[in-house]
Amino acid sequence: MEPESKPIQILLIEDDEDDYLILRDCLLENDNHAKYKLDWVRTYRSGLKQIQRARHDIYLIDYYLVGNLGLDLLKEAIQAGCQAPILIITGQSDREIDQAALMAGAMDYLVKGKMDGQGLERSIRYALERNRLLKQIRELAVRDALTGLYNRRELHRFLDYELIKSRRYKHSFSLLMMDIDNFKQINDRYGHRIGDEILQRVAQVLLSNVRGCDLLARYGGDEFIFVLPETPASQAWFGAERLRKAVEALSIQVTDENGLSEKIEITISTGVTEFPGDANTEEMLIEGADQALYQAKHRGCNQVIQFQVEQEKEQRP
Repeated sequence: MEPESKPIQILLIEDDEDDYLILRDCLLENDNHAKYKLDWVRTYRSGLKQIQRARHDIYLIDYYLVGNLGLDLLKEAIQAGCQAPILIITGQSDREIDQAALMAGAMDYLVKGKMDGQGLERSIRYALERNRLLKQIRELAVRDALTGLYNRRELHRFLDYELIKSRRYKHSFSLLMMDIDNFKQINDRYGHRIGDEILQRVAQVLLSNVRGCDLLARYGGDEFIFVLPETPASQAWFGAERLRKAVEALSIQVTDENGLSEKIEITISTGVTEFPGDANTEEMLIEGADQALYQAKHRGCNQVIQFQVEQEKEQRP
């Protein structure tokens, strides 16, 4: 007997209870309605919170929400990095709205009065399959080929959104910049093949400590950047310490040219900055973390340093 598949998790963001009941009944028309689980919220803000939690497979957003437009929620959800497909639903058929929704990133546009169970299910299935294929393509564009971590392009997109969100909701967030201690000497002594293996192993350790809301990117060479939403620097420092200890516990066995086995000890140094406490732009945030990282190196490596204003006077030569 084949195991039962999990139901498709659907979130409807709709301010009218009658419309919610109609859509629920459309899903119940289908013989396989058990394959769906429908949740419902009424407001833009509650909908955005649910989207940020990424617990649903697909989102259905009403075009008109009290005091807001569903199209704005669609745009903010995509800007926040929503990976699930989004459908726009409305009570009127309008070619301009249709085009605007699709141009903004909606998978489909549904008119309430013309929607039945079969059409709704077809649209959901189509959106999920198309999104699966697009996600594969998208991942290739935003991932670093060697480590599988996000690349600079995705890092800057994520930071842009975190800056907007932090200013709007008055939440701080932190950034960690870290690199592998003495990595150039390791590359020079053991070669780039071993260097690449170390980068991959360190990336795996870091990735195992990523929360669902965090972003970890390879910034370049042996440098990594961690973005921790809604996390003050004091809390981020403890997180960075856990990462430092996890990498410190990592070791790699290599065989030298004489056939002798040797153990390479790996450590990282980290700089921590906070928005808006330490910086008010993306560039200043990264620069502050870089300065703190330099201080960690200057003080002996294998440690975490939180950015302080005084460090601006101790910039690297």
